[in-house]
Amino acid sequence: MIATLTPLPPLEAIAAFEARGGRLEPSFDWRDIWEKIHAQMFTVAKSTGFDILKDIHEALAKALAEGRTFQDFAKDLRPLLEAKGWWGRSVQEDPHTGEVKPVQLGSAKRLRTIFDTNMRVSYASGHWAQFERTKRLRPWLRYVAIMDGRTRPAHAERHNMVAQIDDPVWDKWAPPCGWGCRCTLQSLSEGDYRRLGAKAKKPPVDKVVEYINRRTGEVTEVPAGIDPGWAYNPGKAGAEAAINTAAAQKMADAPRPLGLAGIRDAIGSDAFARFVAEPAGEMAVMPVRPEIAEALGHDLRVALLSEATMRKQISRHPEMTLEDYRRLPDIGLEPTAVLRDGDLTFVVTKSDGGRWRYVAMKSTATGKAAYVTSYRWTSIEDLRRRLAKGAQLILGQLD
Repeated sequence: MIATLTPLPPLEAIAAFEARGGRLEPSFDWRDIWEKIHAQMFTVAKSTGFDILKDIHEALAKALAEGRTFQDFAKDLRPLLEAKGWWGRSVQEDPHTGEVKPVQLGSAKRLRTIFDTNMRVSYASGHWAQFERTKRLRPWLRYVAIMDGRTRPAHAERHNMVAQIDDPVWDKWAPPCGWGCRCTLQSLSEGDYRRLGAKAKKPPVDKVVEYINRRTGEVTEVPAGIDPGWAYNPGKAGAEAAINTAAAQKMADAPRPLGLAGIRDAIGSDAFARFVAEPAGEMAVMPVRPEIAEALGHDLRVALLSEATMRKQISRHPEMTLEDYRRLPDIGLEPTAVLRDGDLTFVVTKSDGGRWRYVAMKSTATGKAAYVTSYRWTSIEDLRRRLAKGAQLILGQLD
């Protein structure tokens, strides 16, 4: 008998969904935010101009963590949305085109779509994290469709499709593959694969349809049977954020030697290179020396870099390269000086060329970790101005 995923608390799914909560992006049309970006942020179409995203995200997070039903979710959320005016039909101006047209805001049907889609994407992310973690023992994935009258023909055709986890077929055909898609993936061991026998299907050749996103002008090729906007792997995209965040939190709680080893492994990985290019979740990037932690009055062990800050870095400090970010562990271990200014701590190091690197960080409420708020080049003059304005030198010296 082929093993199935056990109904454990969906910790990875919760982590993936919470990671998306770091980016609440109002939108007017579902096509404004495309494909895998959906798995890394949280949005609801027609939410522009309404203060509702946080309410919907919190209600979904509660439903996911507590195993709540759609009825519970809608019963609690609907009165709040109605009070804020996000319910029923309305007339709005499309910010993209300037056209004024009737739109559907909240409704029972829309809440069902929001609930089902977010639950399925979150569970897909959690499952993909499990697939990656166990792929040495369970290297195969099986496509499982619900074989009833509601199943799309292309999805039914792929029922029992089997390929290895790293096969590119899963870059497109990883459920959900469209609105309301109920298909799932199942991991298989070599023994499971052999027992499936002749039922196992090889991936069929895709028939490709050209799709033009009228909102963005982007032209994409979508396999027939996949809804436009879903031709990507939502589980893999969301799992990376969840995996990064879970690993970062483990390093924050680990003894210093283990945390440092974990940071060095993470910083040198392909996952970190992807994070610097396309941030998802958060990553532990810099150890905090004991004497710095003691001076700050906390048991700080690591500094974390969040998705939001990494995106700001890309925008504001494009001069910082991947190799610059990979120097962060050395900056934390061997700073030239450490300054304290209010609730910010500045870890600085002098490079061989006489230039100064500057890492600003802020402690979390628990005091167990700190978040990097800025990383850039600076000058000795700027550092001395900070001291003149009241910053304290708590370690090292400036010369």
